[in-house]
Amino acid sequence: MPESVQDVAMIEMKNAAPAAAKSGDFLWAALATDSGSAVLVFDAQGKVSFGNQNASAMLTGEAATEFGTKSLHDVMKAEIAEEHLAHAQRVLETGQPVVIDGMIAGRLMRATLRPVRGESTQEHRVLETLRPIASEETAPEGVTYVKAKTNDEGVLGKLTAREREVLFHIGRGLSTANIASTLGRSTKTVEWHRVSLGNKLGITNRVELARIAIRAGVTGVES
Repeated sequence: MPESVQDVAMIEMKNAAPAAAKSGDFLWAALATDSGSAVLVFDAQGKVSFGNQNASAMLTGEAATEFGTKSLHDVMKAEIAEEHLAHAQRVLETGQPVVIDGMIAGRLMRATLRPVRGESTQEHRVLETLRPIASEETAPEGVTYVKAKTNDEGVLGKLTAREREVLFHIGRGLSTANIASTLGRSTKTVEWHRVSLGNKLGITNRVELARIAIRAGVTGVES
């Protein structure tokens, strides 16, 4: 990360909000506001000093969250927070970024952790960006890349293996008849699974089912 961006990030951590009058703020705005990524800044213990609106929406489901009173454990499942903190320690020790692919709140996400150096070790922070990805997205080159050991499937955790298959093909845009042919089942059976999916996920609209499949990284990134 360019030094100027690190400097702006440090300003954000101290002020916990953008400061539009300061030099270089357009770089921070490009990252925190314009990029579409969720952005978090936290210390080695996981205490969050900054989170943007995308982080609030993706991680908490709320339009706005007061991140200054939160830790990673407040916005992620405990096992996922611990895994991210372990990688954050590595990032701070080596100065090298780490990329993690895994499911958070039912979405397949790519998290990139980068070090932000302070004047002392107590002021060192980690800058984490998260964005939804497609399951077929290739691994990045030139950085340490890992697949998450723990995944938060969200609502998908309620589904049977067969229901997941049907959802997968709905996400691909296949019709009931095409899904039946692909799975070697009757259209009546596939329709029964679709109804069961709707009941478990609280929706009946096929388009919404496809949207959930896409959010989970089945076929692509939600627009």
